[in-house]
Amino acid sequence: MTYPPMTLIRAIIAIAVLAAAPAAAEPTLAPTLANVIDGADERGSLLEIGPSLGLSSGEIARIREVAGHVACTDPEPVTATGALFLTNGQILTAAHTFFQANGERRSRCFFRQQMAGSEWLPLADGSGNVRFGARAPKPGSNNDWAVVRLAAPVGGVRPFAPDPTRPAAGDRLIVVSAQPVGFEHIDPNVPVVQPCSVRRAPVSSAATSFYRSDCDAGQGSSGGMHLFRIGGELVFRGMTISTGPSRDPAFLGAPYDEQGGSVTTALGTDAAILAAARELAGQ
Repeated sequence: MTYPPMTLIRAIIAIAVLAAAPAAAEPTLAPTLANVIDGADERGSLLEIGPSLGLSSGEIARIREVAGHVACTDPEPVTATGALFLTNGQILTAAHTFFQANGERRSRCFFRQQMAGSEWLPLADGSGNVRFGARAPKPGSNNDWAVVRLAAPVGGVRPFAPDPTRPAAGDRLIVVSAQPVGFEHIDPNVPVVQPCSVRRAPVSSAATSFYRSDCDAGQGSSGGMHLFRIGGELVFRGMTISTGPSRDPAFLGAPYDEQGGSVTTALGTDAAILAAARELAGQ
């Protein structure tokens, strides 16, 4: 496979994001096109609000090493969020990033850490380098996940360990997104983060676990990393997989309501996802 220059990839991604975004906003304005739950949008720059979430400078630096942009550029550019998972040679993200509406696979896919000077790292080709939740994953479903190898591992990075505990209502989360629509004013080298909570953790009948939350989300949030603190250490609890209507202003700030759509769903990093990651990593 021949990869285009990284400068070209950046340009394609920028065009894709801007084409989907509303008019440029001032930094102080809340973004639109988001499912904002329970009042004001609490998302912001990791560097600006990270300390108020209890993140140390070392943890902020580590998040920027582990999480980042996922993009596929052929046949049309699409972007999502992903994070290194279990090893520094594979990522976890939303499976629908890799599929067109007709079910055909997208190609020329990349991952980029959110640090100054980071390059777009090619994802490995071939079925032996990826594990999907299903042959044809349904967007927003319990099988909408993908563990994908990088063409080459990222050196010197320590991914967050998968959460060994079961989520419970009230658990406080820190959610990391690459650059969801509405945050084009933030440096793309800096993740967008927010505090939110688990609201319900049903017992799943599927191969994956999931939980409901009041996390704000919109276009570009899929695959966002959910961190949870256990005994002072951050662990990788889950990833954003679906949210309610993000284009209807009537939902902006609406109270948490699963039936009404004011809810965001995450898949857990245990069960089938963890098993697939271990198998792909040869563990």
